[in-house]
Amino acid sequence: MNAARTLVITNPAAKHGEAARLLPVIERLLQSIPHDTVETQAMGHATDIALSAAGYDLIVAVGGDGTVHEVLNGLMRRPADDRPALGLLPTGSGNDTRRTLGVPEDLTEAALALATGVRKRFDVGLCNGIYFNNSFAAGLDAKVTAKAVEYKVTTKRSGLWLYLTALLHVLFNDLSSFELRISFDGQPPEVHDTLIVAVTNGPTYGGGFFITPDAVSDDGQFDVCMIDPLSLPQALVRLPFVIAGKHTKMRPVHMSRHTSLVIECDSAVPAQIDGEVLLESRYDISILPRAIECVVPRRA
Repeated sequence: MNAARTLVITNPAAKHGEAARLLPVIERLLQSIPHDTVETQAMGHATDIALSAAGYDLIVAVGGDGTVHEVLNGLMRRPADDRPALGLLPTGSGNDTRRTLGVPEDLTEAALALATGVRKRFDVGLCNGIYFNNSFAAGLDAKVTAKAVEYKVTTKRSGLWLYLTALLHVLFNDLSSFELRISFDGQPPEVHDTLIVAVTNGPTYGGGFFITPDAVSDDGQFDVCMIDPLSLPQALVRLPFVIAGKHTKMRPVHMSRHTSLVIECDSAVPAQIDGEVLLESRYDISILPRAIECVVPRRA
């Protein structure tokens, strides 16, 4: 399997199985790039493949944010001098990492970017030993992510519409805040009563919510958005502004930049990391500046 320099890891289950139907198309799009292809068989398989693959200098994740997240975790567990670059062909539901890297949504254009693009280094987040490409969030966002996982199966929705549906369910049924002790950049912790703590490398999460619209993915800092407790009417009024990234100057919203955070609570707090749900009472988050090399379009 290591005769080629590029390994393509495909997740046929991405986007309700639609990705499986695209695999022949993807092979044709990549016919000019010498490569090997491996399909994932279960959750976590992409991490194992990326970790053990030898002889490649580029590993391409074909899937959504979850697939890229798994491939990244495999790559980051390798020594820095034996770490292939990361490429992406987006075939998933949310595809927020695609936006962070500047990879086109169109598969033909994304494949062209793999063949003609440039290599650029990006920051990587680390939370409780798990690496993340795009975002970590604790509080209400994690409730939304969990509901979105359910709705993805029951409604077959995807993208922004999937997460918007899940968000509205949570707003109407479980709009509660969390009292958290948060330490920024090694400073003494302070108590915050908050709905959301979003820690991002890129500007969007949830399939296109511009939660941190000014985030820069290679500046060595996280963009952090925290939102104070809101009533249901207050939340509904502000929701369109959050989707468009026009919320950052609102009084209940607090934007900042940091290189590390420690979030603690007396009880377990739901969180999400690149769309994967966590449930812990402590989250230790730090940034690894420019730790991964990615293939992106020349204009990105």
